Amino acid sequence: MYRIFQPVIRVLAQLNRGAFRDFLPNIYREIQAAGLPRTWLPEEYLAKLQLIGLLVSPFLIVGCVQWMGGFGIVMGVIFTFVFIILLRRNLRRKAIIRLTNIKRRMPFMLDLMTLLMEAGTTFLHELLTQDPRNRVPMLWEAMYPAPPPETASFLTDPRIEKADREIRIMDEIVPAFPTMHENAGNLPTECIFLLAQEFATDLFSGAFEIPSYSAWMSTTDKLASYQAHRRLLQLLQSRHRLDRWVLKAPSHLSQLPELFAVYPDARVVITHRDPLQVLGSLTNLMATLRGMRSRAVDYASVVWQMSLGYEMLVQRVVEQRSAGLLPEDQIFDLRYPELVADPSGSLSRLYSWLGVELPQPVLDGIESFLARRPQDKHGIHQYGFSDTGLDLAEERAKYRVYQDRYGVVSEV
Repeated sequence: MYRIFQPVIRVLAQLNRGAFRDFLPNIYREIQAAGLPRTWLPEEYLAKLQLIGLLVSPFLIVGCVQWMGGFGIVMGVIFTFVFIILLRRNLRRKAIIRLTNIKRRMPFMLDLMTLLMEAGTTFLHELLTQDPRNRVPMLWEAMYPAPPPETASFLTDPRIEKADREIRIMDEIVPAFPTMHENAGNLPTECIFLLAQEFATDLFSGAFEIPSYSAWMSTTDKLASYQAHRRLLQLLQSRHRLDRWVLKAPSHLSQLPELFAVYPDARVVITHRDPLQVLGSLTNLMATLRGMRSRAVDYASVVWQMSLGYEMLVQRVVEQRSAGLLPEDQIFDLRYPELVADPSGSLSRLYSWLGVELPQPVLDGIESFLARRPQDKHGIHQYGFSDTGLDLAEERAKYRVYQDRYGVVSEV
């Protein structure tokens, strides 16, 4: 039906962009939270409600005139505006009902640890694992989620050893790999393994040179993948529940609208580090991963892909946050140098922002973990921005806005 009135909707949408500019981000989030088709821009959805009101208005005016006489024209117009307002409130009601249903099925606060690529979230994730109230997905259950893990056997499940043998093949191929990223069956892992169940994950594009898959990943709608992601978490928590999920994956940053559509009350932590330092590490890691499965790696191609993709990712997140398309009050910014210099203090600030108490025994456990786990226990990851061959001044200019906005210091 709306195709017939598309010219009218376009005109109303244009007017709404100016008249309701400050309200459009909230309407956009409510559209996502209500689970409505995201093909509607907020100004267009508002225009649709206004169109419905205009189509109903003649009946309201005629009814009021028959009831009140000439004064009924004024009342009919007033009732038309009230009708449009009620339609607008109905969107908010749908969003609240859907959010309530999600909480009923998954009754935990969902804190998603995400980052701007290789900025210390593995370290942060392991710190948060020291809090026994946090539910962190382990590699073994992400790789083999069925049957769901049980509390009684969570630490002794035979799938731990199975996943450990499979993942440690990577260390045997490249002995230096643990210095880049430590893997084990009983260690926390990223959501790329969970999303792999839907074949929509950076796990494959990172391990293999498949341009067509990478192009598909960058253009396809991931909403269905995140809905499957939620169902998988429901499965994993069905027999082993704690207070809250704590997840992480760099790939979440490119899909934040979809993430918030599926998890409307999620809290996201974004860790920040000098993008050029990140590029050096990321390029080295990706080349190593591809080298495990290929006779030859086109390093120049990897550099080009990482440089282009990382720039687009950072710009997209900055633009989405600047435009109010993401809930700023649900995003916590953490700088990598602060995290490394004062892990306990960084966690205290994070928990304070979350509104969650950080008991002294948990802090003591974190300090004990830090003492047992020196940062370079597997050796030093040797990499540098100079290895990429990129022009430093040219690359630095790409991230100036981002660094200025979030106070990210240059390390290169």
